[in-house]
Amino acid sequence: MLKNLDDYLIASLEQRQVVGAWGFNSNINFSAMTSEETNVWFFEQVFNFLRSFFGVVVPDNLEVITYNATQHIQKKNLEQQTFLDELMLIMKNLKEPIWCIRLHLNIVGFLRTDNNPDQPVRLQIQEPCSFIVWGGPDETGFETFSVTYTLFSSTVLEGEHQQLWSINQPILERVLKKWEQQTGQTIDVVDSNAELPVYRYGFEKPVVGGG
Repeated sequence: MLKNLDDYLIASLEQRQVVGAWGFNSNINFSAMTSEETNVWFFEQVFNFLRSFFGVVVPDNLEVITYNATQHIQKKNLEQQTFLDELMLIMKNLKEPIWCIRLHLNIVGFLRTDNNPDQPVRLQIQEPCSFIVWGGPDETGFETFSVTYTLFSSTVLEGEHQQLWSINQPILERVLKKWEQQTGQTIDVVDSNAELPVYRYGFEKPVVGGG
């Protein structure tokens, strides 16, 4: 079970997943909120995120952990159309305030093929990608979106030799800005688990050595 963002970054690196993360501190006083108010806040954060990233990420798995880890609920192989209904049903049966929600996401990205490099192919890809919200009486609310570097680097992926950054980075920048507008918060780089070329709205253009 993840205790904080550092745990997530370390776990990702152990699985050889190089990720960048963006997010913000919500500065919420949870001690002044009821359990119901806290859980509604969590739902709103998930809703705002999915609305901002619509068409770019697809919820797959869900974890809900209540305060003091009294409950740890996991749902897998979720459908995008019914995801929020599933979350609402879970919340309806909770007696404790939520402490952490984690969405495991598939990312919709573009690849170029050698056969037709001028026509990028749009695919739903099971790249490691997560949205995590923390909050509770001893915290102020923190939200992060993280994604692996694969689609934004010059990595050769399954025999394709076209750089992926130029196609996918503009999409990432657009949705991070929409998330900023949707929440009214300033999105910024949170961290990465490697020396990645990250900036406020995504990944900088990678430096390709040797051509």
